Amino acid sequence: MIKNCRLKLIWIFYLILIFLISSPVSAEAFFNKALWIVRDHITTKASIDDIISFSEENNYNVLFVQVRGRGDAYYTSKLVPRTHLLKDIAFDPLQYILKKVKNKDIKIHAWMNVYYLWSSHQKPSQNDHLLLNHPEWLDNKTPDFMDVSSMLNLMVKNKKINGEGFYLAPTHPEVDAHLQNVVTELLQNYQLDGIHFDYIRYHAFGWGMNPVGLKRFLSHSSSMPGLPSLNLKNKPQYSEFKKSAISEFLRKSSMRIKAYQPNCIISAAVKPNLESAHKNFGQEWDLWLDKGYIDWAIPMNYTRENKLFRENITAMKKRLSSNTINKVIMGIGIYNQNFKSAGQKIIETKKSNFGGVSIFSYTVFKTDPSYSRKLNRYLD
Repeated sequence: MIKNCRLKLIWIFYLILIFLISSPVSAEAFFNKALWIVRDHITTKASIDDIISFSEENNYNVLFVQVRGRGDAYYTSKLVPRTHLLKDIAFDPLQYILKKVKNKDIKIHAWMNVYYLWSSHQKPSQNDHLLLNHPEWLDNKTPDFMDVSSMLNLMVKNKKINGEGFYLAPTHPEVDAHLQNVVTELLQNYQLDGIHFDYIRYHAFGWGMNPVGLKRFLSHSSSMPGLPSLNLKNKPQYSEFKKSAISEFLRKSSMRIKAYQPNCIISAAVKPNLESAHKNFGQEWDLWLDKGYIDWAIPMNYTRENKLFRENITAMKKRLSSNTINKVIMGIGIYNQNFKSAGQKIIETKKSNFGGVSIFSYTVFKTDPSYSRKLNRYLD
């Protein structure tokens, strides 16, 4: 009798042990479980109420809420034109969601597309949009000012002729000044848990040739007088100049944010491969972390290939200092893979000492509620 009881207890112990080893929820739960909320979902009170209910039910404690999409505002602003989706509606999505989460365990981070300005072949409907009023602020891959009208016409026939679309030039001093003012206005009018900078980068390799930016570089460069500007993109000195333009924006905005709201978390969505981030996009985000320009880096490690996902993590850990690893919130895409594939990446993230995970995006959960239920076993 006693022997049988012991055997039963041993079997129960082994079954529990096997469950703990095999179960994806055995890893320690993340402190930061973040979710990107694309701007289309915040145009009504009802849709925002749904977001908050979903976040509470599924234990998301950080929401990156997109309030600046294509040079427009999903909040009340005197500097940025109101989005066309709220043109005739007296509704402030940012104010509403901040009010609704008060006294809840949900933090709202204002998600801003920084340099990405426009993606359509059609002109903006707002007369005060930067694309129409300040074409000299646009970046280019040739040392010329962007001809907006001509490019829009070309995009009608070939949407990809201008890549992702129109970007502001990080090297242009007036662009920097304008964006600093945009950040300041947000801080003056809203009490935020965080500001999340997205598209804090150049369009792609070879861009960053805005004529005003080039002139600034040449006026400060004694090593390459008279060098044809088309050759500058391959020179290390110019590459450093381009990177420093973005880093300087973050340095100044960080000081501004902390002065207004000391507890506001500053984060940036970044390319997951640090070498490519530096070389192709001007994102020296390891330096941003080391210098304290940002509190969190959110690598957009969206690949569905587990091997590449792990390689990106390994490369990050090699290049990041030990005291910044926990300031990385791993971005995982769910729009391009099933829940098991995404779940494996959550497990991989948990094996490291990262500060949490961020899921892109709520849109998938809204379209397919079952996806969230299945993914939760990996997240909780």
